[in-house]
Amino acid sequence: MKFIKVILLTILCLNLGMVQAKVFKLVTPLPNFTHKNIIESSLELIDVLEKYYIFPEKSEIIAKQLQYNLRSNKFNQINNLGQFIHELGIFVRRVGEDGYLDIIETSPQFEIGNSQVSRVPTNITSFGFEKIEILSGNIGYLKLDYFYQNPKAELKAAQVFDYLSETEAIIIDLRDVAGESISLAQYMMSFFIEQNTILTNVIYDKQTKTEVLKSAPNLSNDRLKHNFPVYILTSAFVSGTGEFFSYTLKHLGKALIVGEKTMGVAYISRKLRVDQFISINMPIAIPMHPVTKTNWEQEGVVPDFDVNADLSFDMAYKLAKEHLNIF
Repeated sequence: MKFIKVILLTILCLNLGMVQAKVFKLVTPLPNFTHKNIIESSLELIDVLEKYYIFPEKSEIIAKQLQYNLRSNKFNQINNLGQFIHELGIFVRRVGEDGYLDIIETSPQFEIGNSQVSRVPTNITSFGFEKIEILSGNIGYLKLDYFYQNPKAELKAAQVFDYLSETEAIIIDLRDVAGESISLAQYMMSFFIEQNTILTNVIYDKQTKTEVLKSAPNLSNDRLKHNFPVYILTSAFVSGTGEFFSYTLKHLGKALIVGEKTMGVAYISRKLRVDQFISINMPIAIPMHPVTKTNWEQEGVVPDFDVNADLSFDMAYKLAKEHLNIF
């Protein structure tokens, strides 16, 4: 399906915040919400689920039950949009048995033609690379607080790893990381992995297609790719892209995980507009590691050294020095 392919490629490769246009206009204010709108929004939701939800069997179950509820006037007691969003959200999560399904109000955004883009954060001068140091013993330290979906973040990553390229080991601190950018994670991992190594297989389009994601070319110091000690610090709050980065390097034998087991959010979810009233957050793709043949969904990334997040830096630094015979 062409549209879902475009979404996936956008997730993997494009910068969502770099959309440009000459003319911007505000979305027209919403009209009054009526029972007719409930029916129309519900039918539009069924269509969106059937086209893009990664679990087709669940979308079919939701569609049948929602159509039954409409015929049975189950939503007759609803008299405002907020109540409809609340009740519909509970319904899709319960029937679909999927806590990732979330009905939200279609937010006032700027329109560019027929597309919509959200406002982009402005405080991105460091692009999430909050602290870069070379510690005693020639051990590099990188604290990453955000995975930015922006080509300039990759340029920043290149500068960071160039600075750390002559160290003897690197500690990557993801304990407070947020943001979602598979492309940035892919680029960063490529500094430690041979070019064209398969990082993950992304299953999409209702599980009928697969996109193979490989390590990207870069001009890094080649020594980082060969038996170079890497330690990744994690906490129980790391999810999504942070888990993708950690899980992939761990199971390719390129890094040791030090800290706490992560949240276990593997599915790639995106917000899709249903109509002028409601949108839905839902999983549209599933990553699968080439070695484990699975992912970290619900299980989290299990640390090699399970310690409290507050103690993980000291543990990783100790491990690095022991590996380098620094006492």
